[in-house]
Amino acid sequence: MFVDMKFGTNVYRFPDFSTDVREIIEFVKTADRLGFNHCRFLDHVVGIVAEKHGGIAQTPYTDKSVIRECFTMMAYLSAVTTRIEFMTGVLVLPQRQTALVAKQAAEIDILSGGRIKLGVGLGYNDIEFEAMGADFKTRAARFEEQVHVLRMLWTENDVSFEGRFHKLTNVSLSPRPVTRPIPLYFGMGRAIAPIPPDAVLERCGRLADGWLPIFKPDAEGKIAVEKCHAAAIAAGRDPGDLIMEMGFGVDGLSDDQILEEVAKRREFGAKRVNFTTSVQSAAAQTEVIHRLAGVLKLG
Repeated sequence: MFVDMKFGTNVYRFPDFSTDVREIIEFVKTADRLGFNHCRFLDHVVGIVAEKHGGIAQTPYTDKSVIRECFTMMAYLSAVTTRIEFMTGVLVLPQRQTALVAKQAAEIDILSGGRIKLGVGLGYNDIEFEAMGADFKTRAARFEEQVHVLRMLWTENDVSFEGRFHKLTNVSLSPRPVTRPIPLYFGMGRAIAPIPPDAVLERCGRLADGWLPIFKPDAEGKIAVEKCHAAAIAAGRDPGDLIMEMGFGVDGLSDDQILEEVAKRREFGAKRVNFTTSVQSAAAQTEVIHRLAGVLKLG
């Protein structure tokens, strides 16, 4: 039906899975069997005790949220699945050590046979940055340098680099990943501000392999796409190589409405679609992906 598109699902939209890790394992194994292309994994290393920080209205993720460490989960799941890809959605890159991210992602790529993509973003919560020993104010500049260093480590045998945030002197990853370099998809926007600032769109067009915008396929979204593509052209890149993955929530939609929403995003230029749901249990979410697999004729 949509043979030119790839479909994925969040392991959870909001982390309503219990602490029983078997729920996530079975969910991802089911998505693999049903024919989904990929699963997205959240990244929050620490949860915020919201009542101690004025409520933190801007984040739905708190100390009550059960969020697994994404690299560890993807490494484990690579051994119990066969086809499905793993994508962070998104990894807060400036919080983490760049060389360690490169090593962890490379190892998962090897273990899975090339089934990892990294969705990466700047992050928005300064309290999490503080807990990770990272500088919130310089995260955008650090992010850009990290992208460059990651690609060097994944593709070059002898890496030397000195920048504002990194110094590497004749170092290498061994082994390097199967996929060289591992694709980097830039996450951007938030529910309260889905259209990213121009600087974010420019960075995406200039540096990303793909992107994960959350805006709708409408007039405002079209302007954002045009700005991103203009930045790609200015950087000497083909905007057609910038893979766009869009998503939408399926709650309350009929089968025909789901197909219509997918078609809108394909017409808008998306090559990948990610489905979300706000159902409150692993069993209920598993029912949703069974339904989606049937609607989309996956498998």
